[in-house]
Parts: sequence; C-alpha cells; structure tokens
Amino acid sequence: MLADLIQLRKASMLNDAQVAKILNEISRRIVRDKGPVVMDISGYSEKGFKRKLVVQALLGKIFYLSELPEFYSRESSLIIKEIFGVTDEDAVTLRTHTLSEAGDVDSIQKMVGISDSEQSEDESFVASQE
Repeated sequence: MLADLIQLRKASMLNDAQVAKILNEISRRIVRDKGPVVMDISGYSEKGFKRKLVVQALLGKIFYLSELPEFYSRESSLIIKEIFGVTDEDAVTLRTHTLSEAGDVDSIQKMVGISDSEQSEDESFVASQE
C-alpha cells in the first residue's frame, strides 16, 4: 500500500503544497470523526480505548507518510501534529510505534525504491502488516 501511495503521488503530479493540503484535510476529518489523539488512555471504556488507539495509529501512519522524502519534501505548511493535538515527543512515540508495526527500516526503504518485479512481494508484505 505504501508503494502504491508513492506511485499515486508521482503519477498525479501534485505539488508539495497540494499534498500538504490533502494530508492536513485527511487529518482534520479524522479528528472531527474520531477525536484528537490522547496519549494517556487509562480510564476509557473498552470502546473508547479502541477508538483512541485507532486515532493514534492513523496519526502515526499519516505522520510517517508525511516524512517520506519520496512523498513529501516538507517545503509546504503541513500541520498534522497541531491538528491532532500532539507534542513533538508524542509524535516521536507514535512514529516509533508505526515503524515497529510496519517492519524494520530496511524493508520500508526497499518498498520506497520498488521495481516492477518487486511490487507484488512488497504489496504482500504491507498487506500482512495491516
């Protein structure tokens, strides 16, 4: 899926300002629908606990995607952390958790530099991690 998003980004010929606008809007919709990120989820019901874990996971994935140089060069106004209401420290924690879910960094690097012959293998890896 990650490789597909990078390919879509390249094929769409969107500039960084447009990508930032899209990622910011996706973030706003998540916060509107599911609420902001809450790092201390003690005291929540099971349903609330699961909902907040979903928000954390979504932020981690969007944040990770926004940091990939192949997807976004950081020259535009991306305000994902502000939208989700997280500190820099919280963002680092969520990024680390997202990387551990997705596999090691070498595997992710290989997905970014994907060739046609590797595409199905990498898609299987990403699908197995979701």
